[in-house]
Amino acid sequence: MDRAPVTDLEDAEGGSITPEAVAAALGDEFSVGFGRPSVVRDAYLDTFDRRLGAVGFSLHQVSDSVDQRLVLISPGADAPLTMPITTVRWPALVTDLPVGALREALAPLVSIRALMVLDEQTRRIRRGEVCDEDQKMVARLELVDEGPDAVAAPARLSVHPLRGYGGEARHAVRRLVAAGLRRVRPVRDDSMRRATAVPQVTIDRSAPATALLVTEWCAYLAAMRANLPGVLDDVETEFLHDFRVAVRRTRSTVKLGRPVLHQDVTDRWEPALKWLSALTTPVRDLDVHQLDLPVMAGWLVAADPDDLQTFAVQLRRRRSAARRSLVRGLRSARFRNVLSGWENVLADLSRPSREPDAGLTAGELAERSIRRRYRRVLRDGAAITPDSPAEALHSLRHRCKELRYALELFAPVGDDAAGKRAVADLKDLQDVLGRFQDADVQKQMIYGFTDEMRAAHAPTKALMAMGELVARLEADQRQARAGFDRAFARFGRPAGRQRMRLLTGAR
Repeated sequence: MDRAPVTDLEDAEGGSITPEAVAAALGDEFSVGFGRPSVVRDAYLDTFDRRLGAVGFSLHQVSDSVDQRLVLISPGADAPLTMPITTVRWPALVTDLPVGALREALAPLVSIRALMVLDEQTRRIRRGEVCDEDQKMVARLELVDEGPDAVAAPARLSVHPLRGYGGEARHAVRRLVAAGLRRVRPVRDDSMRRATAVPQVTIDRSAPATALLVTEWCAYLAAMRANLPGVLDDVETEFLHDFRVAVRRTRSTVKLGRPVLHQDVTDRWEPALKWLSALTTPVRDLDVHQLDLPVMAGWLVAADPDDLQTFAVQLRRRRSAARRSLVRGLRSARFRNVLSGWENVLADLSRPSREPDAGLTAGELAERSIRRRYRRVLRDGAAITPDSPAEALHSLRHRCKELRYALELFAPVGDDAAGKRAVADLKDLQDVLGRFQDADVQKQMIYGFTDEMRAAHAPTKALMAMGELVARLEADQRQARAGFDRAFARFGRPAGRQRMRLLTGAR
């Protein structure tokens, strides 16, 4: 079956497109008819971090006098997916949408992030049809012209081929292009990546180390401020996650910057950032447990997923209480002072010094920081034996995080290929340690919730389901522990040591 994608066209000079001009361009081979114009409200939807736009998708809520519908335009699709919609309020999760093909298409792209309105326009639209010489319709047309509140928005003609008439529709498009229209190329929306992504920094190795640090800290501070409204409104869990990552990266890189910072800076701001990190931890931990609950339900063998409902209720209650504490903290004078005070510190550090800079360069601090943290990972990892307590592996995971932050922070002044490979080597070890610690933390959490449920006289089936979860987590933890020795050996192999020598200036 011949299929063709939707084609969007605009005037090559940026002018208007009239129904008469379209009919004139196609008139000797096709007949064209347009209906009366209607006013349409077009709300452009995406996630906060533009996940749909980044992969070429475009989602719209289109409202007119007749109905409201979602329209998902997919790259390479022969027609958009549509869904009538009336009750959804934005921001909304994919699970809030009606069940159907459009929701299924969005789910893997959006994941757990909320969809929200990023732009909105009111425009006039005319719908039309293109028919061949036998008066068989081969394509539908949508002519969108600028509306009363649009600002210099160009008119756009969309050609939607009917199934089986892709060749005719393509020919019609060629005729329209020959008449002065041009194809509108899909644009990847790269305007915003995840707010916690490592900033792209260009800096010379000989520059003062503080210049690199301040550049990174400013980006992390911007991420905190950008994600804060979503955290306070509890839009979805990733706002808090990204906020925490920005705080954690700031805290860790302040420690990395100790050799070039005044002691009064580190003495004040390390405790302040530690407080902020601790403030956000309880809600984030409970978010992770709630997100994992559907996966845990799939582990059950003897018990039924419904037996976890008591646990789910306990989680929601605990999270509600923890969230109240979080919001109080984020609305407090202490938090405002932390953000504004840290911003002032960055402004001071950004000002050119009147005195010659005798501190470390960015390259020197990079070599020193990476070397020290790499040695600590090798030392602590080599000390772990089959009899080591879980705390030893948790501590090593913390050391690995410190090394990862150092590698990423100083990537702009290091060997690019060696740095990327070193991060990849480290990530394999971190994955094993992460699985081990996550299983241990979840196991201890379930023990605590089980005690509370028992005290509240929870049903026996609910307690037995909790026991199954603990057994599965225990098995996962053993499996991760069994994989540690291999992962650590791969991390410390000669090729990895050579890469580290390139990054640390060792000979």
